[in-house]
Amino acid sequence: MEYFEYDNGFDSRTNKYNSSFFHIFLKGVSPISNSGFNKVDKRDYASFIHEYIHYIQQITTPYGIKYNRYFNNNLILFREYISSTDVISLLVNLVEDIEPARQLELELREKNGSKDFRSGYISDIEINPIDIQRSKDDDTAVNIGVYDFENDKAFENGFQFGYTCVIESMAHLIQSLVNPELFHDKVPYESAQIICDKIRPDLRNDTKLLISICYIALYFNNPGCAFFDILQSVNKNENGTQLFKRYMRDYPRTFLGEEMPNYRMMHKLMDDFLYGLDVLIGNDLIYIKGIIENCKHESSSGESVLLNIIYSGDLGRNQDLMELLNFYGIPAIDSSDNDIVIPFNPDTNRPYIETASLLSLEIISTRLKQIDNKTVCSRYPKCDKISRNYDKDIIDENCAEFQWKKSKSCLFTMGLSYWRMLEKNYE
Repeated sequence: MEYFEYDNGFDSRTNKYNSSFFHIFLKGVSPISNSGFNKVDKRDYASFIHEYIHYIQQITTPYGIKYNRYFNNNLILFREYISSTDVISLLVNLVEDIEPARQLELELREKNGSKDFRSGYISDIEINPIDIQRSKDDDTAVNIGVYDFENDKAFENGFQFGYTCVIESMAHLIQSLVNPELFHDKVPYESAQIICDKIRPDLRNDTKLLISICYIALYFNNPGCAFFDILQSVNKNENGTQLFKRYMRDYPRTFLGEEMPNYRMMHKLMDDFLYGLDVLIGNDLIYIKGIIENCKHESSSGESVLLNIIYSGDLGRNQDLMELLNFYGIPAIDSSDNDIVIPFNPDTNRPYIETASLLSLEIISTRLKQIDNKTVCSRYPKCDKISRNYDKDIIDENCAEFQWKKSKSCLFTMGLSYWRMLEKNYE
């Protein structure tokens, strides 16, 4: 698990968010450009919202930040490996060779749960209290039994409700507020709704409250298991913003042996994340540090900018989306447009160093690790399109397989220089 991709696939299109590098990939057109807003259809707009929610989940919740720390540590190990050897043998796979990385991956994987359910049709589900208790005891996702009445089948081990189901259900529900004509598979995208309908039918169809429950579950060490406790604790007279504040301000947590409220734990986790990213990049953080300061202030107040807009605003309006973007910032955004969208430093009118360096490390590590067995540079299709449409001389024959031999300036070659990988031999 070198990285975690959140896929949002329907109608033969797959959008994704690469959480290792804060990078959204859209099959359609992005509503956000480097110069402002693009006018796009509802489908493309809602797809962007879905992936952007994954970015918010990652930078504002303990479980998301746990992944950040895992990715940072792996990338630091990757840098150390590259620095310590003159000859780089492809493919590079650090997790197979380093026991602590392997153990943390196994821990996270056990709580991620199922990404899909392909065994049959979900007509009904069964939630056994024994399975919930086992999830608490073993620190794993919660087993959900499935009945398929159409095919007269029952699956005792139907799907595992964990982190993946929580984050995808939340993103799906928010996306549906913008585009109600939305189709996704029941697992993982509608799994939270199915469970809610089963055990809290009084909350049926309260989409905004269910979004809040999913979000709060990400503040616990085992989100899938926590979802059940939070769902049962809801007073039907309180809305999602009130529920969020109750858990953020009043719910005690034990962190590093000390009892503290949720928001104080968040401050410690966010500071640790910033330190690790600073070590990785080797430069003072500007943009990301400012975003995390916003998130720390939010956690202290017990208010969620995201949930407040969901309850009082309309994410289908540019002005409400802009409020989110101004507060939480933007990751890199790739789409069918020609230009990648990245945050620029207004003082220099150039990309922030942390943004550009992360992008370059993404394409270099993807190539050296041969993610999906690909040897072609991951940015080749985009560069080829820009080269043809704008008559720019930015690609050559080395882009296909031997990128380290390339002399023309691009994110890959500039990254080799920044990360001090130019003088290495690759074989």
